[in-house]
Amino acid sequence: MSKLVQWIKDNRRKSIVLGVATLVVAALIIMGVALQGEISKWFAPPVVTAFEASSPTIVSGQDVTLQWDVSGATSVYISPGIGTVSFSGTREISPDETTTYKLTADSRFGGSVSREISITVTGKPPTVNSFVASPGGIYAGQTSTLSWNVAGATSVTIQPEVGTVSPSGSKAVSPGITTRYVLTAANSEGNSTASATLTVSTSDKPIITTFSASPASINAGDEATLTWDVIGAKSINVNQGVGGVASKDTIKVTPSETSTYTLRADSDYGSVTKSVTVSVDTSNISTGPALTTDPPRIETFTASSSSITLGDEVTLDWKVDGARTVSINPAVGGVPSSGWKKVIPFATTIYELSATNTFGTVKKETTVSVSVSTDGVAPIIRSFRALPINISTGDSSNLSWDVSGATRLFIDQGIGEPELQLGQTVYPSETTSFTLTAINSYGTDNATVTITVNP
Repeated sequence: MSKLVQWIKDNRRKSIVLGVATLVVAALIIMGVALQGEISKWFAPPVVTAFEASSPTIVSGQDVTLQWDVSGATSVYISPGIGTVSFSGTREISPDETTTYKLTADSRFGGSVSREISITVTGKPPTVNSFVASPGGIYAGQTSTLSWNVAGATSVTIQPEVGTVSPSGSKAVSPGITTRYVLTAANSEGNSTASATLTVSTSDKPIITTFSASPASINAGDEATLTWDVIGAKSINVNQGVGGVASKDTIKVTPSETSTYTLRADSDYGSVTKSVTVSVDTSNISTGPALTTDPPRIETFTASSSSITLGDEVTLDWKVDGARTVSINPAVGGVPSSGWKKVIPFATTIYELSATNTFGTVKKETTVSVSVSTDGVAPIIRSFRALPINISTGDSSNLSWDVSGATRLFIDQGIGEPELQLGQTVYPSETTSFTLTAINSYGTDNATVTITVNP
């Protein structure tokens, strides 16, 4: 040890040089290791951690989503048809045929890495764009026209009796009974079908080709739409406060509870009815004390005009919350929780809306003032008759009249304005008095006739 110390003393300069050299070598070794790590990063290839599709198989026309995640790249490219993309992301595509997509990730010194994914595209069955019978109801011996339009089919057939047809066209049919026609469109990928029902009546009574409610189930406070199409009727009425309606129309209803709507169509040859039920879920109005202990609330009850000339019509509009029953008087009767109704007041009238539930009744009024012109002559009803005046249950009677100077006619008992100018067929189920009112801007005239109904 003493010799080493003596040597260092004797060779101090050499010792310093040797120490410095040792430190330099150590530093160079450390730097080399660090540079090697950085250099290895520069020359490492990119890493594709994900390249996948939301579905490997789709039907032609459908979309699929590509998703990718890449690290260590200077650029990322997807082919065919997509091009340069970000290092991670998604892209919605809709290939027309089976396609293999290739993701290529490039780096500056580490080369490139690729991943592929294939999307299999299968064909789809034909699409039936439309298939209808018009009109949807006929009397025996009459004709209706089937019309259709189909895309992507190699063959199209209609049964019964029609057979093979072109992808689009029309065909007159005259079946002797109600018939459901089925269209079948086919190609190599499968079949698609559609149906159209043609109602055939063998009697002269009206035909209700359609009467439906959509949706058939609603929550309390929501609306449903009634839709109907009737052929051969003189008068058409829907209960639940809807009243007289046109032969083909729709109306929105808001029943407060499950309700059955019945459409009745009358003609000289008899009457027919059809019913639909709208189910109402009332559970959403019984969850809080305020909803279970308060009377109904009338949000609105208005008339489209507060002042009219005799003979004009006015529209009542209303909306009620939380009621079990809603009615409007005079002359209107029971109505849905919200809706509108056209009325023809014969004099200044105060209309009262009454809404009731378990916890009470609320009312609201709206007044329609009716002015009468004084520089003319009121209408005259010369006669108002029923023939026959006595009928049996289920039979009909014909109301007829002779009126001069009227601009509008009105019959009570839910008939409203008659569809024909000289007569109206009625089907009273019990002895009933009908009142005819003739109107113009100068006044009104009334006449009443009673039809006796025998059991």
